[in-house]
Amino acid sequence: MKRETDYGHTLKAVYTPKDIEGFDYERDLADPGLSPYTRGYYPEGYRSRMWTQRMTAGLGSSQDTNKVLHKYREMGQRGGMCVIADRPTALGIDSDHPIGRKEAGVLGWPGGSLAEFEELMEGIPLTGQSITLLGSSAHSMIRLAYVFALAEKRKVNIEEVHGGVLEYPYGSLFGQDDNQPLDLTMKLFLDASEYAIRNKFHLRAGILSQHFQESGGNNAQALALEMAMLNEICSFLVNERGLDFDDVAKLPYELVSIGTRFFEEIAKIRALRRMWVKLAKGKFKAKKEESCRLLISVHTSGRTMTYQQPLNNIVRTAIQTLAGAVAGCTAIDNATLDNAHAEPSALAARMSLNTQHIVADETGAADVVDPLGGSYFVEYLTNQVEEEAYKIWNKIEELGGMSGAIKKEYIQNMLREEIIKKHRQFETGERTIVGVHKLVIPSEEDFKIPIQEVQASDSENIARRMEELKKTRNIPLVKEKLGQLYNDAKKENRYNLMPSVIEAVKAYASEGEIIGVIRLARGLSYDPFKMITCPFDF
Repeated sequence: MKRETDYGHTLKAVYTPKDIEGFDYERDLADPGLSPYTRGYYPEGYRSRMWTQRMTAGLGSSQDTNKVLHKYREMGQRGGMCVIADRPTALGIDSDHPIGRKEAGVLGWPGGSLAEFEELMEGIPLTGQSITLLGSSAHSMIRLAYVFALAEKRKVNIEEVHGGVLEYPYGSLFGQDDNQPLDLTMKLFLDASEYAIRNKFHLRAGILSQHFQESGGNNAQALALEMAMLNEICSFLVNERGLDFDDVAKLPYELVSIGTRFFEEIAKIRALRRMWVKLAKGKFKAKKEESCRLLISVHTSGRTMTYQQPLNNIVRTAIQTLAGAVAGCTAIDNATLDNAHAEPSALAARMSLNTQHIVADETGAADVVDPLGGSYFVEYLTNQVEEEAYKIWNKIEELGGMSGAIKKEYIQNMLREEIIKKHRQFETGERTIVGVHKLVIPSEEDFKIPIQEVQASDSENIARRMEELKKTRNIPLVKEKLGQLYNDAKKENRYNLMPSVIEAVKAYASEGEIIGVIRLARGLSYDPFKMITCPFDF
C-alpha cells in the first residue's frame, strides 16, 4: 500500500518543525478572522454562526420534491435548502421533448417552467434561509429568473433573498453537460452574473471544483482549476462587463467535494481560502476585506459511496462531514448511504442529516476554530497542496486561462490521465476500498436498502403536464416575449439578455423554448438534438 497524498506526493511517518521551515504565523496562518484567513473568516467560528445543514433534494415531480423539502425541515435541515435539476432541465430541453419524456424527474427536479418552480416552493419561504438551485450553467439564468418572478409575485423584496442559483460555465467538461457551446454558455453566465451584481441580488454563482473531483480529479488539480476558473470569470466581469471587483467578489461561492482523505481535505480548504486572498488582493486590488472571504460550501463525496456494503457509507459520510467542519466550511450537504443506488430514501436522508447534527453537537468539533491549526502535518499539507496547485494553475494560464486550456484539451487530458492512474492503483492493490477490494462479502449477506425509484409512467405524467401548460397559458403573450428575446439575442454579444429572459419566464415560456430561441438567434438549431423545431415564427 502506498503512503502518499491523493495527488501522488510521498508521505513521511512523522512531521516536525523542519517540514515547515520559513513558516511565518502572521503571514501564512494568522488568527481566525484575520487575513490570509487560513484559519477561517470568523474569530468565533461556529460559536457565532453554525454551518448551513442541508440535504440535496430532487426526484420525481415538483410536488414530490416539495414534499421532500418539507420533510427535510422536519428532519433537522437548518439554514438553507438545496435542489438539483433533472437531466432534461440540465440539457436545456423540456420534459415533453422526445428525450425528456424518458428522463423527466429522474435524478432531479423537472425545472422546465416558472409553474414548476412555483410548485416546488409551495409553502416554503423565499427569505430566512439560503436557496440553492443546482443543474447546469446555460439554464441557470432561467433559475435566476424564476426566483425574481416568484419574489415579485409574492411581493418579497428580491434583495432579501439569498442563496446560489447560478452555476459556472465549465461543468460540461466534468459530467454536467448542458449541451451548449462553451461560448454560448459563457455569454449566458456572464449576462446573469452581471445582472445579479448590478441589481444587488444576494444570489451567488457556484464555481464548482466538486464536479471535477467527482469525475476523478485529485485535490491539487481541483484546487488549481478552482482558482483558474475564479480568475477567468472575475476577469471577464471586471474587464469586459466593467464591474468593480469588490462587487464581483460577492458573486462566487465554491462547492468543494470532500473525500475520505481526512487531513488532505482539510488542507485543501485552508489553502483555498489563502489562495483566494492572494488573487483578490494581488491581481484585483480588492479594496474591501469582505472581498477576500470566499464562501466555501462542502458536498461530501458521492463518488466515494459504494454500491457494495452500503452501511459503510455512513462511516465515510461521517468522516467527510467532520473534515468539512474542522476545515471551517459555511455549508454542508451530505452524500447518503444509498448514493450509489438512487436518490436518498427517507432513512438515508435522516442518517446524513443526523450525522451533521452529531458532528455539530456531540463531537466538540464546532467548539474550537481550526482545531488542527499548528499541526506540523496539516500545515505541511496546506503548503504542499497550494504549491502543487500553483504549478497546475500556472500551466493553465500559460495556455490562455481556462477557456484556452479547454480548447487545447489540457484540462480534459489531465482528468483522463488521473482517472486511468486511480483505476490502475485500485487494480494493483496500491489503494483499496473496504467492501469492494477488501473484506468483501457475498451479495446475499449484504444489507438490503430501500430504493427510491421514478417509474416511466411518472416521467410521462411530468411530460403531459408540460404539454398542458403550453396549451393553457397566454400563447400570444408567450410569442411576444420570445420574439423580443429572439431580437435581443441577435444583438452584440455583450447585450444582456437577462431582462428579456425574465419577461419570457413570467409569461410561462418554457426553458426549452427560451434556450431554443437564443440558439436560433445565434445561428444554431432550435433543438440541440435536432429532433424538434421551433413552434413559433420570428
